[in-house]
Amino acid sequence: MPMQGLHRVQGMARMSTACRWLTTNSKHEQVNRVRGTRDVLADELQHHREVLQVLQQTVEGYGFRSIQTPLLEYTDLFSRSLGDGSDIIQKEMYTFEDKSGKSVTLRPEGTAGIVRALISNKLLSSLPQKLSYSGSMFRYERPQRGRYREFQQFGVEFVGSSGPSVDVEVIAVAADVLDALGVQDKVVLELNSLGDYESRARYRAALGVYFSAHRNELSTDSVNRLERGSVLRILDSKSEIDQKLVADAPQLSDFLSDESKTRFDAVLTGLSALRISYRQNPRLVRGLDYYSNTVFEFVQQTSDAPDKERTTHGGITVLAGGCYDGLVESLGGHATVCVGWAAGVDRLSLLREMPTKTVFSVAVVPVLVGDSSNRVLHEAMRIAKVLRRCGLVVHFCHGCGNMKKQMKTAERYGSSYAVILGEAEICKQCVKVKNLEKREETEVPVDQLSSFKFLG
Repeated sequence: MPMQGLHRVQGMARMSTACRWLTTNSKHEQVNRVRGTRDVLADELQHHREVLQVLQQTVEGYGFRSIQTPLLEYTDLFSRSLGDGSDIIQKEMYTFEDKSGKSVTLRPEGTAGIVRALISNKLLSSLPQKLSYSGSMFRYERPQRGRYREFQQFGVEFVGSSGPSVDVEVIAVAADVLDALGVQDKVVLELNSLGDYESRARYRAALGVYFSAHRNELSTDSVNRLERGSVLRILDSKSEIDQKLVADAPQLSDFLSDESKTRFDAVLTGLSALRISYRQNPRLVRGLDYYSNTVFEFVQQTSDAPDKERTTHGGITVLAGGCYDGLVESLGGHATVCVGWAAGVDRLSLLREMPTKTVFSVAVVPVLVGDSSNRVLHEAMRIAKVLRRCGLVVHFCHGCGNMKKQMKTAERYGSSYAVILGEAEICKQCVKVKNLEKREETEVPVDQLSSFKFLG
């Protein structure tokens, strides 16, 4: 035998041995889900879908259209957009090399991918663009209730139109979403102005001087942020060690240009005109480097939030966003103004109590006896098809077990009615319709079944 063929046979033998070993040693071991992920079961998934439907319908009323981008992007997209000093870049991204040696990342947030898509598809030539998106995001964080390493996010981006009225409209979309979900009384709108580029540069310089003078009093994480030049991130620190220093730090409002102050005042006036309540939070900076001017968060007020989850006023953020005027240019497009927000679907679903719902359904139960079994089975399947075309949810009991077992199966499905069919019913061209709650049974001609009032 040629050596190449011998190697192939030996390789196959080794694979066969390995497969037998795996089968022998692993067949009883349970394979668990990855930590930080979860299985969303039927009732909860339906609740999520209803939340997403409310989100989508509300933003469509403002003219936003859906767009879908890949889960996987080149790592450079996020390195350039989020800032090397951000916690996401430093600690939380799922990044690896593909088989071609290129660094790719499971998206940790949606905005950068939307901007990349606008540039890639040459949509910046037809501005403004009002886009919405939803899907899975991935961050390596400590799993907690409502926070997972894979999480569902919904967001909107208003690209190519700028000014206080645009900020107000985008915040109003968010307020309407929360109102439509019935959770508006559970959250508070907090907002701040980061100012224009020059304002932020002056403020960063002042913070750098201040925190450098108190370097020995900072937490380890904040010292690292100081060394990376991410001084704004220190303001968002949840460490008790940092809180006193942060409270005494220079105020951003003292460094805003007159233009930035005028714009923010106009935003506040616009929100008041729409009767949208708000609370100014001078420490609100958001966690990503691309934000500028107006930033905002809708915060759930709760006393039992984990430290990492708390905002500077002690709540949990459920929806957040702001302006990002320099992001498009940093990713290779021309200078473009933008404002948007994102919401965690898991968080909103927890905030909106899941209603107890029972889906009305009918079970078709064939009575299979002797030589007529196939005939009864096929006629029962035809009847199930007719009922589904009438808009009913129909479970088919496949003739497994005796009649008592099949009726138990119908009840386990949660069906309200059972449509029973055997050889005797075929001969009479009728079926028996049994109300499983009242235990009442009615004989119905087959040709009248589609008009039978199952729902009363």
